Amino acid sequence: MYYEELQQGAWERIDIDGEMLMGPAHHVIYFATPERWLTYPAWARDRRDEIIARITSELRQPDYEYHGLTVAAAPSAVESNVSPAAVSARMDVSQRAGSRALLGAVLVLNGLAAAMGWLVTSGVARGETYLPVKSAVLRRTVSREREPVTFWVSIGMYAAIGAGALTLGVLGARAGRRR
Repeated sequence: MYYEELQQGAWERIDIDGEMLMGPAHHVIYFATPERWLTYPAWARDRRDEIIARITSELRQPDYEYHGLTVAAAPSAVESNVSPAAVSARMDVSQRAGSRALLGAVLVLNGLAAAMGWLVTSGVARGETYLPVKSAVLRRTVSREREPVTFWVSIGMYAAIGAGALTLGVLGARAGRRR
């Protein structure tokens, strides 16, 4: 990662160490120690707290973790010139948008699971189902009596898709409750 700033008409850059993670925080940022920061270019050397405050105001928790922060460099609304109310409002808006997106995904997945459940139960009850192929020319009705293997493979595919969608929907609903 890097931090870039326009200095005297030219873009200057410093490298910032970081990595991607699994879990609640998707990234971690490793800030240089104050001693190591002194090896940075002159334009950034005495501005460690300001630069860290800018980075942490844009790359916020819980998606980002920070290592190497000192008490003076800890992110705060004052250092980033953003009022605490604005930070809180921005977090509320993003959390609501995330919750709405999650709710939409859960509804779509549960709808898909219901549709696949209907295809499986009606197919088994009637003794025929549709062949799950992409091409409309090849799509046709499959009878359990005439083509038992194809029938049960089709039913199995519909059941697997439905079970997967239902599982993802339940996991999404659980994640939404934890938020």
